[in-house]
Amino acid sequence: MTDNTSPPGWYQDPTGQGDGRYWNGSTWTEAVDRGGVTVNVPIDPNQALAPPVPGTQVSIPASPAAVQPVGGGSTSSGSAIGAIIGLLVVVVIAVVIFMVVTNDSSDSPTPPGTDAPPATEEPATDPPADDG
Repeated sequence: MTDNTSPPGWYQDPTGQGDGRYWNGSTWTEAVDRGGVTVNVPIDPNQALAPPVPGTQVSIPASPAAVQPVGGGSTSSGSAIGAIIGLLVVVVIAVVIFMVVTNDSSDSPTPPGTDAPPATEEPATDPPADDG
């Protein structure tokens, strides 16, 4: 008697939604490989029980336990967001430092308690002539 069941493993995705799909030995799972990234993609229940075509097994290093839902958050996007926030913080700090360094103190108002107006030069006048 011939056993027509395929062993568990990665096979070419019969739905065409990825490079490979995981067959658990009795049904197709939602685990799909797309360019080396494993994601969950639902499969039509009518296609889920059709066994893999012999000779279509593919080598995918990730196990189906390490899958991420389609459109779900990933650590790479979280790292990218963290990098963007870090860059924004650095830019804000640089702008503040630039403003402090380039601040001209002559533009600042007179400090409190110094109400005297700035000194002005009086025009020179000749001393009165001595008629003597």
